[in-house]
Amino acid sequence: MQLIKLNTGLAVLLIGLFSMQISAEIIEVQIYKKKFIPAEISINEGDTVRWVNKEKRQYHNVWFETLEKEEPQYFFPGESYEKTFNKAGEFDYRCGPHPKMIARVIVSNAQQALSPQRIAELSYLAKQDCGSCHGMLFKGGLGPALLPNNLSDFSLDAITAVILHGRPGTAMPPWKGILSKQDAMWIAQSLKSGQMLNRISENK
Repeated sequence: MQLIKLNTGLAVLLIGLFSMQISAEIIEVQIYKKKFIPAEISINEGDTVRWVNKEKRQYHNVWFETLEKEEPQYFFPGESYEKTFNKAGEFDYRCGPHPKMIARVIVSNAQQALSPQRIAELSYLAKQDCGSCHGMLFKGGLGPALLPNNLSDFSLDAITAVILHGRPGTAMPPWKGILSKQDAMWIAQSLKSGQMLNRISENK
């Protein structure tokens, strides 16, 4: 009987680990005109960030100085670099050969991650409610465009604050009545990274 319980527990553990692997995402950051776009992203434990060099000639690297003693190798136009984050925290990084290129990855605890059902609800809300003013593909309408290039100069916290509290004197209402800060931050990150547009395009 004890062996059966042990095997059952092991099976549950393996299923849990397998589910985490399936739900893990790859978030893309583009490098263009000596900028990381977006410069700040929010992900969950287990997610992978992929940096893609979109320059025409310039090489870059991605250096987390608090995590890595040695500067990573450069990668050139058309090449990419990936890093998986398994620990929660805020991690600043820069390009080694171009010190003014700085950015940040915010990693949330996996246990606090949004459920697939909640993500589907927020995606629907963004498509119907945000899209009614900002355009169904977020290219602009009554409100400004919400594509990654349009949001690259705004921090994740700033976009989250606008979603929660609105913009007085404009048609942008506050959504704090139905969205938590975690909800709003997920929407902000998804818009900055382009993931929201990808989700909506896939579900047309």
